[in-house]
Amino acid sequence: MMNWDNTRYLLAVARTGSLRAAAASLGVDQATVARRLRTLEQELNASLFRRSPEGYMLTDSGRELLPDIEQMEVIATTIEHKSTGMNASLSGNVHVASTDSLARCFLLPALCELRQSYPDITVRLTTSPDIMDIRRGEADLAIRSARPSDNTLIIRRLATFRLGLYASEDYVSRRGLPKQGNAFSGHDLIMFPQETVPQYWQVLCGEPLTGGHIVLEASSQWMYIEALRQGLGIGMMAREMMQRCCPELKNVMPTRSESADIWLVANPDVWSAGRVQAVIAAINKAFHCDELRGV
Repeated sequence: MMNWDNTRYLLAVARTGSLRAAAASLGVDQATVARRLRTLEQELNASLFRRSPEGYMLTDSGRELLPDIEQMEVIATTIEHKSTGMNASLSGNVHVASTDSLARCFLLPALCELRQSYPDITVRLTTSPDIMDIRRGEADLAIRSARPSDNTLIIRRLATFRLGLYASEDYVSRRGLPKQGNAFSGHDLIMFPQETVPQYWQVLCGEPLTGGHIVLEASSQWMYIEALRQGLGIGMMAREMMQRCCPELKNVMPTRSESADIWLVANPDVWSAGRVQAVIAAINKAFHCDELRGV
């Protein structure tokens, strides 16, 4: 099959009349131009140029092909311009996947601000504990608490949160504060399902669970937070999220904490699109706003 890229070299030589001038216009050396022309002639099984005192001249075969090759150049340039326009366009759809709590506390404020600047961008927001397949195009972007192992994706650390132990004032007034080193003895615990976060079913923020009583497993982060609000028990959440969305909840063991990274994951096929970059910029701003610094 013919390598269409070789036709660029035919056009350059036909327009300049020499290998040297063609090489200069293409930013390559003369040997490359000569090699590409030979390859094209072999692919087409035709002689395209003859050498004359005036330089390189098209043969009859070359002159017959030239209009078609010039038309190919026009089509290629049109496609390139359209592609650039699509990538730069600040309109269209962007599909973002996240958890319900991250969406409520960070993504929705980001999207409100995005709307003011880019009203023609439409965001489809999917909130689910299930991990969507970015590589297969199930979403353009995802906000995750676990770093994907697929390094063909574009992966950026959005933030590092501090996890702490929280409960409502009502719960604390009824049950008191848990004591560090007492393994939650005498206290109720709210957990995410073990199959989702097995690493948190032995220890929460450095405190063993052995003395606690698990009263609820919630797959939804926002239902988990709502259970904390209604005084059902103690649970582990990010301090940054509590500060932004649930300031009424109390950190019941301030000396116990651990870190958790939040990741932005993107499909490389859409990364450079203007609408996607606009959404990413808004998300970054939401995760790095002044009110969260120094927490």
